[in-house]
Amino acid sequence: MDLHKKVSKLSKEELVELVMDLVEEDEDVQKKLEFKLLTPRDEVKASKQLIRKYINENKRRGFISWRNVHAALQGAEMVLDKGRNKLVNGEEEMAVRLGITVLSTVIDMLQYTDDSGGDIDFVVNKALTLLQDASSMVLLSADHRVQDNMFDLLLKESMHKRYDGWNDTRHELLNVCTIYSAHSSARLKLEEELDKLYTQISTENSLSSDYDQELIKKLQLKILERNGETEKAEQFVKENLQFDEFREMAIAKEMENGNYQSALSLCEAGEKNDSKYPGLMKQWKQYRLQIYEALEDIVKQKEILLEFVYDNEYEAYGKLKDLYPPEQWKMVIEEIFDGLEDKSGYLPHMYEYIAKAENRADKILQYCELYPMTILELYPYLLEEYTGKVDELFKRHIKGEAEHASERKQYRNVCEKLKIYNNACGESKFQDLVHELKQIYHRKPAFVNELEKVEKSAV
Repeated sequence: MDLHKKVSKLSKEELVELVMDLVEEDEDVQKKLEFKLLTPRDEVKASKQLIRKYINENKRRGFISWRNVHAALQGAEMVLDKGRNKLVNGEEEMAVRLGITVLSTVIDMLQYTDDSGGDIDFVVNKALTLLQDASSMVLLSADHRVQDNMFDLLLKESMHKRYDGWNDTRHELLNVCTIYSAHSSARLKLEEELDKLYTQISTENSLSSDYDQELIKKLQLKILERNGETEKAEQFVKENLQFDEFREMAIAKEMENGNYQSALSLCEAGEKNDSKYPGLMKQWKQYRLQIYEALEDIVKQKEILLEFVYDNEYEAYGKLKDLYPPEQWKMVIEEIFDGLEDKSGYLPHMYEYIAKAENRADKILQYCELYPMTILELYPYLLEEYTGKVDELFKRHIKGEAEHASERKQYRNVCEKLKIYNNACGESKFQDLVHELKQIYHRKPAFVNELEKVEKSAV
């Protein structure tokens, strides 16, 4: 049935009757209709009431459980849809007002809601996107008075105490404010607020303080970039190298301009400053590697790639091998194996990775002897040269597992490994081991039962 076609043929009286019937049968339809028919001067107030109505209906003893969050946000979703429609229809100012209405209300919800499902985060992001898009349109099409009003609303909202503790959302709102920084008055107000916020945060002794300071610096940088002040922006980046993203920007810029020595100095200074942070250390070394590649410095490339190999960077192994002629690589790979073996009491997974890539059965055997469980996966690499050792390792591992098995699930696990042993070492040895296990654990009927099952399945 073409419902749209059928409804379009109804008379005005029939349509009114149909709508009223739907309203009487479904309260949600009534709410949506009332919201749709609001006059412009009522929209913001009514939107707030609608959002709160759904929130209050889903509260239980002042709290919204995760099961009810989606239902509680239905009003906010309706207002966002209306805001998006306003934007499409050229009503950017109302779109901004509705976006702020949604954002402010749902942020307050976080104080009494279990948002483990992320529903509020989703709505917050939609509201911020609406504010971003609407503000861009305000700057293009509205007069200065409207632009100033929208900026003031957004700046006031971003500094509200409800965002204390939700700094990422505050910074996203301030990011929207940077759109208006093309106007000198708005820029001056925003820069003053950012300076105050930075001073306040820099005096706090918290784990997030450095992160928040960097976010504010990025907003200040964005103001310069939005206004086409390229030289000032580049200088600003250089003045804030204590923040890793700024250092990264500076390195990328110097590399782009072919200033490799300057980029290298930035990397080395970063490694010195961030020696306590392994992630950042690796990041600066990765940039150094890119620089050495650009400079075709093979010796330095080898040094860094070897460090990466010892740090379990699989891709580095292939790159390092490509830098050596085959005869020289034979010596280098032995040194790498020795270096990995020198690690205190264990062999990293990189050892297995390289041993397989180099087709080194002797090294794979060494790995399996240290980690017997790996024989289940690695036996194909050993059968040709170490058949007896494969049999020995399988038996040691399976017997060890059997010794600790105490319930049927664990017995089945042992039997699954017996199947692999059968494939690896043959049916005769498989049958001998099954028979041995049945004798050892004859007082565990459930285990014997599972052993008999695997014995029959192998015939």
